[in-house]
Amino acid sequence: MNGPGAVDLVGLRSRIPFEGYLLYPPNDTFARQAHAQGAWVDAEKIVWRDVVALVALGYIDFAGIVCNHFNRQDVETETDSWGMIPKLRPEFNTPAGMPLWAMEVYYHFLNCGFRLPVSAGSASGAKASPLGYNRVYVKLSSQFGYDNWFRALKGGRSFATNGPMLFLTVDGKVPGDVLHFPQKGPRRIKIHAEASSLKAMERLEVLFKGKTIRTITGAGKLVADFTTEIGETGWFAARAFEKPDHTVRFAHTGPVYAEFPRGQWYRARGRAIFHRLDRS
Repeated sequence: MNGPGAVDLVGLRSRIPFEGYLLYPPNDTFARQAHAQGAWVDAEKIVWRDVVALVALGYIDFAGIVCNHFNRQDVETETDSWGMIPKLRPEFNTPAGMPLWAMEVYYHFLNCGFRLPVSAGSASGAKASPLGYNRVYVKLSSQFGYDNWFRALKGGRSFATNGPMLFLTVDGKVPGDVLHFPQKGPRRIKIHAEASSLKAMERLEVLFKGKTIRTITGAGKLVADFTTEIGETGWFAARAFEKPDHTVRFAHTGPVYAEFPRGQWYRARGRAIFHRLDRS
């Protein structure tokens, strides 16, 4: 393994010196110093092994779903030598499976109760991607500015993409918002999602707690307008895919959360997978 992973420190007020080597000091040292300055910490890829510990320690402000393994020419599927989280299904070793692998890891974090906004990055210069190929969009409720933008990203009001534009509302709430239901029992809610791109689309999916509850297929603008019933605490998100060619272009929103009284976020499968990683 070449190392435990990488984090991006953004919004630093002063330089953080580095003295050490590849495996020491661990990334929590730098994340802690960044937070002390009021800066933010991005898990450059959600699939780095050390992200598991950093999320548990509360150091990750947003997490890379659309990462630098996706470029205009192809998809880099080799990850084991970099020390990333193991791929537990064979299809994750294919170009089409790479985004699904990152998403599955992300969903396990969300189902363990961690609220992680989505982000993206191209590693332009280090990788064969132009600046902004893998990118994140943020919805602002205040004047545009560096700090306001990152505060909104930290608040979860984002979608990450290297292709489609993607939007989601759940009972009028946008990613980062929380639907509070004061009483237990089933509730019917309205969901609107739409995805579009200059290139041909393949599908739009809406998920609840990582399970697909609606799929819309087609080549043009895709729109999902429907109602669904829920009776448990969880989260909604949308994802969209263009028709694949030599690479994969996709988008993913941050979650809209739903909370019921005494609702439980925890799912045993997510904890078991992360426990296995800790022991490997």
